[in-house]
Amino acid sequence: MIVRILFSLVAILLLAPFAGAQGLAEALQDCPGIVVVSNSASQQIHLQMTDDPTEMSVIWATGGRSMNQIVEYQRGPDLLEVNAESYCYGNHNMAFHMATMTGLPLGEEIEYRVGTQNAQMSEFYTFTTIDPSENHFEWISIADHGDSSEALDVSEAIIADESAQMVTVSGDIAYADGEQSAWDSWFQEQQASMTQIPWVTAVGNHENEPGYEFAPYEHRFDSDQQIETETFWYSRNVPGVHMTFMSTEHDYSVGSTQFSWLEQDLSSVNRDVTPFVIVYGHKPMYSSNSYHGSEVELRTALEELYVAQGVDLVIAGHDHFYERTWPVSGETVMDTGKDNLFYRGQGPIHLVIGMAGRSAYEELDEPQPEWSAYRENNSYGWTRLVYDGNDSQLSLTHYRIDGTIGDQFTITDSTVIGDSEDANILGLTGIDSLLMVIVLLGAVVRKR
Repeated sequence: MIVRILFSLVAILLLAPFAGAQGLAEALQDCPGIVVVSNSASQQIHLQMTDDPTEMSVIWATGGRSMNQIVEYQRGPDLLEVNAESYCYGNHNMAFHMATMTGLPLGEEIEYRVGTQNAQMSEFYTFTTIDPSENHFEWISIADHGDSSEALDVSEAIIADESAQMVTVSGDIAYADGEQSAWDSWFQEQQASMTQIPWVTAVGNHENEPGYEFAPYEHRFDSDQQIETETFWYSRNVPGVHMTFMSTEHDYSVGSTQFSWLEQDLSSVNRDVTPFVIVYGHKPMYSSNSYHGSEVELRTALEELYVAQGVDLVIAGHDHFYERTWPVSGETVMDTGKDNLFYRGQGPIHLVIGMAGRSAYEELDEPQPEWSAYRENNSYGWTRLVYDGNDSQLSLTHYRIDGTIGDQFTITDSTVIGDSEDANILGLTGIDSLLMVIVLLGAVVRKR
């Protein structure tokens, strides 16, 4: 009896540092193998964007339960401290900590560090807050990353990019597949970038791990400043662009919670503030790769909504190659642009960018579908996007890891493209406009 009492007291003392984030029973059940250490070096440090541009969250890991974890940051003349919430999951032998820096000035450089208060702190890192009112914004989008040599080449290119202000990942991030040390290594590889700019993610099928399901993803990334978030769909505004992150791994059918949220989110976009809308998800609505191909069920459920709400880009992964469609609806090409210049509102352009590191899927559907504008099946790389508010344009460039360019195109918010011969006073081109009207009317009739 005395031994049992002593054991219980020791357990309570050891787990006390985590009481603020996880209850005692939950900590005992979820993390039975984590030991308490007086202090431990911070690792896997990564910024996480909130829906408030004056805030930035930071998550980091330690090799054991370490009390008094804080983020320390400079705001004006003041050096501020925020206590971190600490937590763990499953039987993984790492502890995680999350804190949010608040009241940050827009468009300014912030210096911060994390670690054990009055003891072992990390070096100082800097990031620049995103000012939504800026007229220029650059970022990188990838999917299907992992830790191959090609993936490391992509990581090195991202780390070397001094102009990109964020990275988005359309799912299948680390390919841990139940081996949690793979996540640890992946975060360490990206830390040089992730301590300076936020990486914002959509969940993929490989985030649903054997023995863990989505728990590792839920604990390592944050979309709502909640520990063990179950928020798999959310949105963020950056200069000129509304970004919607959805989950192809959860119910998206008409009437589902996610569908209702997507409908509300997309219909609430202020196009005067963010004229361009991008939807990020993992599985593609359009793909001519023979390995997976088009996710027809996804297209059936959501394409009408995306068309009706004027989504400009849908960026997916899953198939390990690069493909761009024309502006398309119902497999019908709505516009072929002019010299890879398109105007928004004709229909979404769909991208598959699953070439960030996993083995390429080289077998393609033949003949190439009419809706497929460009594809390549044996290269690796990333995409870089630029919003230019002065010209009301959104441009994308697909880079290969050897530095060459595979594809480029631009979407403009201007009413007329150049000297297009059949442009009418609305800036819509003949038959393309008629097709667009038919599609929109059809969507309305079907809804009724």
